[in-house]
Amino acid sequence: MTKDADRLFGLPLAEFTGERDALVRKLRDDGRRDEAAEVAALRKPVLAAWVVNQLARQRRAEVRALVRAAEAVKAGRRDAEERFRSAADALGRSARTLLADDGQRASDAVLRDVATTLRAAAAAAPELLAAGRLTQPLEATGFEAMAGAAVGAPRRKAAPRKEDKTAARARVESARKAVTAARTEARALERSASDAETEARKARAAADGAGERLADAERELERVTKG
Repeated sequence: MTKDADRLFGLPLAEFTGERDALVRKLRDDGRRDEAAEVAALRKPVLAAWVVNQLARQRRAEVRALVRAAEAVKAGRRDAEERFRSAADALGRSARTLLADDGQRASDAVLRDVATTLRAAAAAAPELLAAGRLTQPLEATGFEAMAGAAVGAPRRKAAPRKEDKTAARARVESARKAVTAARTEARALERSASDAETEARKARAAADGAGERLADAERELERVTKG
C-alpha cells in the first residue's frame, strides 16, 4: 500500500471517502490505473475500527504495552493479567478521548467493539493492529478468558502465591489453545479481506474499461453525426 493510501486511514472518519475518491482521480490522471483501482477498493472503516486505527497511530506506546502484556499472559508470567488489564483500560480512556475530539458519541456498543478488537488483535495479530488499517472490528477470540474477566469487570482478588503445578499447566495449555484459535480467526479475516479487495479491483478495472469504451463510442457517434 502506498504512503498516500495509508494516510487515508489516519484521517478524521468524515474525510475518508472524499480523500479516497480524490486520490483515485489523481492516480488515474497520472496514468497509474492499477494503483487507482487498489485505492478505489479501500472501504471506509466503521467507527470502532477507525478508533482502533487511530489508537495504533496516535497511542503507539499504549498499544505496544498492550501487545507486550498479551505476550506475557500467553507466557504465563506473574502479574501479566493485571498488566494486560491496565493497558486495555488506558486504551479505553484514550478511545473515549478520540471519539470526543472527533465529535462522535462514545456509545457502549462502540467501546465494546473497540475493546474486543484490541484484545483479539493484541493476542493474535499484533502486526495487523500496528498497521492501523482495519475496516471492521474483530470478533472475540476467547483471549479475554485467558487474561481474566473482560476489560472493565471488577478486579479479582490476588491469587495465593503458591499454585498447584497441575492446575498451572492446565491453565497455560488452555491459554495456548485460546491463542491458536485467535490466530486462526485473525488469519481467516485477513484472507477474506484480501479476497474482497481483489474482487473489488477486478470490478473497478472492468468499470474503467467500460467507461473508456463508452467515451470512444460517444466520440465516434459525434464524428459520424457531424460528418
